[in-house]
Amino acid sequence: MSDLIFDPRVVHPLDDAPEEKLFRPELGRIAMTRTVRLSLLALRVYLLVMVALLAARFIGAA
Repeated sequence: MSDLIFDPRVVHPLDDAPEEKLFRPELGRIAMTRTVRLSLLALRVYLLVMVALLAARFIGAA
């Protein structure tokens, strides 16, 4: 039980030492199924429509 000493100090992520990232060029791109591609496309279209509606509201209010 002596190994579990409570330490109330917290290190902010910006103050912490950066961790080494894993990068392997031989892994290539992530394979996506057709369902994943369609879902990401639908999300992209939805976001574009929402931005267009927001822009139309700002243009109409001006």
